[in-house]
Amino acid sequence: MSELSPITDYLCNAVDSAANNIECISNSLARASELVMTSLLNDKKLIICGNGYSAPIASILTTSLMHQQDFERPSLPAINISIDATTISAIAKDGNYHNVYAKQIRAIGQEGDTLIVLSIDGNCSNIVQAIQTAHEKDIQIISLCGFSRGNMSAVIQPQDVEVLLETKSIARAMEAQLFAVNALCHQIECQLFGAPH
Repeated sequence: MSELSPITDYLCNAVDSAANNIECISNSLARASELVMTSLLNDKKLIICGNGYSAPIASILTTSLMHQQDFERPSLPAINISIDATTISAIAKDGNYHNVYAKQIRAIGQEGDTLIVLSIDGNCSNIVQAIQTAHEKDIQIISLCGFSRGNMSAVIQPQDVEVLLETKSIARAMEAQLFAVNALCHQIECQLFGAPH
């Protein structure tokens, strides 16, 4: 039997990693969709942020909610607070980088909203501050974290949902986060609007 080429081996590892995450995250994602549904059905909004490699995943999640994923339907109220470079740089310039998300949540967050945070390593101080600020405002949390139980896990409370992805590299964590947010969007769309036709 011939050996796999390096690229084929890499792709097979990516598929195997995704498959290994299915069982460990499906229940967490189902609980996460319930938190989202509670906010949306009570006319509240979703606040989303991601750091580093997770930032584009946060943007994809926001776009899928605001626009659509599988089929045309009404837009859902989602705000990505990690894409406004001017606001983030202004806050960071004053030596408050760990508050770049917390300050925005204090301004726009309301009781009953849901904050969705994405991180690869789970140790981002600005995400930790965002979670703590959200708790102060009675905002529920959904956390999608890559390959470690970092400082984010320490501030998660029982009413929150933590989706821990079993990965061993940045690339696998990025793929797993995209896998997870696509599944979350699909579940939300189906619950609110029915299965795609």
